[in-house]
Amino acid sequence: MNKEEAKQQLIEELGVHFESEYSLPPLAARIFANLVITEEDGLTFEDCLTKQCASKSSVSTSLNLLLQMDFIKYFTKSGDRKRYFKIANKDAFFIGKLNAVLKKLEKESEMIKKVESYNIVHNPKKHEANKEKKKIYMKCVEDTKAIYRKAIEDLKNIQE
Repeated sequence: MNKEEAKQQLIEELGVHFESEYSLPPLAARIFANLVITEEDGLTFEDCLTKQCASKSSVSTSLNLLLQMDFIKYFTKSGDRKRYFKIANKDAFFIGKLNAVLKKLEKESEMIKKVESYNIVHNPKKHEANKEKKKIYMKCVEDTKAIYRKAIEDLKNIQE
């Protein structure tokens, strides 16, 4: 498989991943995948149009969605009226992704503690039956939260 074939295959796989991971429409996911993979500083609207073989309005809608979601940003070049699109600050993107997972883990932890409090008072048998399983699960959740916090801290230190 040559470089271009490998690139197209990766863009397609990334596109499918971005569709499911971020609930993006297929075209927006493919445009984002192209921006992740490109060797260029940024891609113009026309580049996106050509690479995706889609209508102008569809590409425009997809780029606007990605801009609104802060997945991408645009810049201009002196003497050039075109807008160039690129991935928004990659470190910020990774930090945002890690923070989103951390937030879910914190909510999970909070809900399990509420269920435990309820069971202690209203269903002591169930509390005793699940005590060890909950302890193991909560340790995993807490360890995972610590790993995410450390990764976020490390990424922030790289930014500075």
